[in-house]
Amino acid sequence: MYVLDEPVVEFDHTEIPAAVLGESPAVDDATGHVWWVDTVGKRLFRTGTRDAETGFWDLPEEIGFVVLDTSGLPVIGLETGLFVLDPQTGELHKLLDQTRDGHRFNDAAVDARGRLWASTMSLTAARGEGAIWRIAEDLALAPVIEGLTIPNGIAIDTLRSRLYYSDSHPDVQAIWTVGLDPDGAQMGASALFADMKSRAGRPDGAALDAEGRYWIAAVDGAALRVYSPDAEHLFDVPLPVTFPTKLAFHGDDCGQLVVTSKQDGKDGGRLAFLSFKQGSMKGVQQARWNRPSTPDLA
Repeated sequence: MYVLDEPVVEFDHTEIPAAVLGESPAVDDATGHVWWVDTVGKRLFRTGTRDAETGFWDLPEEIGFVVLDTSGLPVIGLETGLFVLDPQTGELHKLLDQTRDGHRFNDAAVDARGRLWASTMSLTAARGEGAIWRIAEDLALAPVIEGLTIPNGIAIDTLRSRLYYSDSHPDVQAIWTVGLDPDGAQMGASALFADMKSRAGRPDGAALDAEGRYWIAAVDGAALRVYSPDAEHLFDVPLPVTFPTKLAFHGDDCGQLVVTSKQDGKDGGRLAFLSFKQGSMKGVQQARWNRPSTPDLA
């Protein structure tokens, strides 16, 4: 079995209170920043990887995710739609509407072709009301997977032409894959990739490394779980937080990790930086959304 040395873990200890529900790290290696969110606390954060300074923007609604567009601007998923935030003014520019009352955006990922994939869910986690969408070139929500409850774990393997996704609900706790055609349309039925009910932790946010291995945060399980492309459970990375929520690779050769988490009375809710032995693993730099231009945003 593959063995990875345990990382050194450091936390961002600023004077800003810990996030209630930290999520969605988006890495800008060019500027040395990590953007991330507090879903329940309705905040967008930006933390420096070099100076550990953190700034934040308060938001009017619950926020599910942040990704970066090709210009480096943060795009955020709220309850009522997708928005671009101007870091200089704090102004929000709406890109598209999320029209289902009592719902919000949740997880998201950008594939290697620059396409944005995002999930929505009920604010009360109502059964079967979650879905995964691809954001079309005309900024419409194109449905991909429906009937989920807490849709997470989104990652797109372009080499193998498939989409990974999970459902974090305690009654489900599963990960699936589904085939994609070159245009991003679903091909065939979803296939069960991993059932996590027998392991500690529910499947939350995920990322793929350079070898196509699927890394997923085991919320409630104090670990990251790592699977081969053939669904073999390879190893776990134990963490000093109970509720890790999502991870992202960063640094030289993307050989380090940053992890968000939920408050746990200790360091949960703080941004965690994981340093591994040099060369022991290699991630993939996050892609940026090649979003269509709009009249008020170039």
